[in-house]
Amino acid sequence: MDGPAKPVRKVKEESLNALDTLPLSVYIVTYAFPPRNLWANSKCLEVLGLTFPEFVNKDLSLTATEGEKEQWKNRYQAVQLRGETVLEKSLVADGVDKQISVETVCSAVVLEARKDGNSVLPTNLGGEIRGVMIHQWPLEVKSQLEANTKYMTSLLECSPYPLCFFTFDGHLITCNPAAVAVFGNTIWLQSDIFGMGERERRGLNASNAHAAGSFGFERTERRTAYESMIDALTEDGSVFEVDLLIRRRGDEGNDSRWYCRLFAQRHKDPVTGEPMIMISHQDVTNLRKVEGELGRMEMSQQTTKELMRQHDSDVAGSLMVLLGEDFGFSFDNQGGEGMSEDGRSQSGSPRSVDSSVSTESTSLSTRTVQLDGLRQCLERANDWSFNVFDLEREADGLPLQVLSWHVFLKHNLIEEFNLDHVKLVNFLRAIESGHSDNPYHNATHVADVVQSMHCLLVKGGLHKFVGRLELLAGLMAACIHDFEHKGFNNDFLIKTNDDWAIDSNDKSPNETHHIAAAYRILRQPECNFLYRMPNAQQAQLRKMVIDMVLATDMAEHMAIVSKLKSDLQKRLENPDDGIGDDPPESLKTLVLQGAIKVADIGHLYAMHEVHITWSERLEEEMWRQGDVEKESSMKVSFLMDRDKPGVTKSQPGFVDFVVRPLFEVWVACFPDCRILLDRINDNYNYWKSKEIQAEKS
Repeated sequence: MDGPAKPVRKVKEESLNALDTLPLSVYIVTYAFPPRNLWANSKCLEVLGLTFPEFVNKDLSLTATEGEKEQWKNRYQAVQLRGETVLEKSLVADGVDKQISVETVCSAVVLEARKDGNSVLPTNLGGEIRGVMIHQWPLEVKSQLEANTKYMTSLLECSPYPLCFFTFDGHLITCNPAAVAVFGNTIWLQSDIFGMGERERRGLNASNAHAAGSFGFERTERRTAYESMIDALTEDGSVFEVDLLIRRRGDEGNDSRWYCRLFAQRHKDPVTGEPMIMISHQDVTNLRKVEGELGRMEMSQQTTKELMRQHDSDVAGSLMVLLGEDFGFSFDNQGGEGMSEDGRSQSGSPRSVDSSVSTESTSLSTRTVQLDGLRQCLERANDWSFNVFDLEREADGLPLQVLSWHVFLKHNLIEEFNLDHVKLVNFLRAIESGHSDNPYHNATHVADVVQSMHCLLVKGGLHKFVGRLELLAGLMAACIHDFEHKGFNNDFLIKTNDDWAIDSNDKSPNETHHIAAAYRILRQPECNFLYRMPNAQQAQLRKMVIDMVLATDMAEHMAIVSKLKSDLQKRLENPDDGIGDDPPESLKTLVLQGAIKVADIGHLYAMHEVHITWSERLEEEMWRQGDVEKESSMKVSFLMDRDKPGVTKSQPGFVDFVVRPLFEVWVACFPDCRILLDRINDNYNYWKSKEIQAEKS
């Protein structure tokens, strides 16, 4: 006697499209007399060689054999009426001349027709049609699936490493016990195993690429690695590998940090055909420590003790120790090395090997005093009265990289633009070491320009024209604007057919070289701190840096002053010509060009003794060029003859005809900079008084 009917699964018509992705035939039939096809997926239609209308309009009774009719009757009784699931094996047509073995699964369904007027189901059968859903699995496909499932299960269960499978929108499909042991039972998003917090993962799965901006997400190394992985896994089999510092769930529920080597590979779901990501992890914390120790051992075999001390001090510690307060480093009495939480080497040497203080004998208290002096100096970096020579002394001859690192941190540029801080250290070190020991155009002068640019950006009233990218460009341009300067002006380089003049076609040879040489440094993998920045943003940054550095050529001075007056000052003074809250790019560039010109001659508004020192250094450098010109039987350039009055005797004229026009326009545009013109006038009065005294004598 037949038992009671079993519950039947209801299927909405609009959800059937999901079955089109399956690599097997699926169709729905009602076997209530007369039998009738209701629906079929794309694979079924492909196998039968029919269109959907041809399938649903086909009269099954016309071509059916007696065996098929008996089969329909059994399906109707067992499946459609009693709700049982029936498994069958048979041969079916695959194309015109081919038959394949299939495993057929018949299950009862109630098909709910669409209610929006777009239903393709027969209207005379009502809104709910009881029928049979038939899955036909080619045995070849089923064998592959079973083998794949067995392999995946074995891989997951037996692997000692955490293994997880995710959909491409970041949701967990399955994971192995090792993953649960590391990340806990709550893992459900791909971002969880990157150790990402709530702010880091915001907007990751937003359908609109720009939508993430509204979430205010936190840009971190882990988020960047996640996005880089998605970008890298573009096709089946593609892989991505990265080392990350992430969180690990402890046995007692506490979190610890570990270095993880993350390996990701793109696969295809064998059933749906949808892409999925397999991610494995390997703890490489100890490996990273060993790698660091091996590198140190290798260097000790290849270098002398003196070079080792230089490596420890300069390469490993010049910034990270000099600015140790920013990293929270601590030092022992012996200056020994250890590993920080993120696996980086810590050096106990706060000074370079050229320091008068021995790195081997310096006590903790002495180092604390040294760092305190540096901290106090850097705390005055926001002051117009900043003394860069104090920084030069406290930073042990590394003023440019120390100050540049400091202002990058203070402006939060490293985090905001996801800059690689280690590569930034390498870049700054390379830029500083590339400056010659000229009296004026040296790393200390460049540090002075960086500080002046920093002050202009912070307190000069430029905020309307300077966004975050402009700020980064301004500091970067200041940092490289005199890179590898030889101590000769452009006119000398052109007259002597110098390589720089030839390479630039006599157009700003110094400035052109500063940019090109600095970008060659940036192009080196170990120095490219911008590599995570989108290409379009890098191009925009580079254009601004080029425009600014070229503007420091004094040959462009009057043209830029004129543009500031006509394009900026007059517009700001005209109430009917409002620039608005979003000035055009041309005006932003002009403001940045003006700013770096102001910063480049910033010693003119420095404290009196600082200004005097820089003026004397400039005079000595110009005299040195004059000496070379004399030795080469060239005409000695103006103010460069040691036997005649030099720069310090012509300062009033230089201020009157070159400096004052720039600063008067600048102050008219940016009144917050009025103090600069006042300080220039104070220094001007000193030189003017000396000029008057000389005339009287």
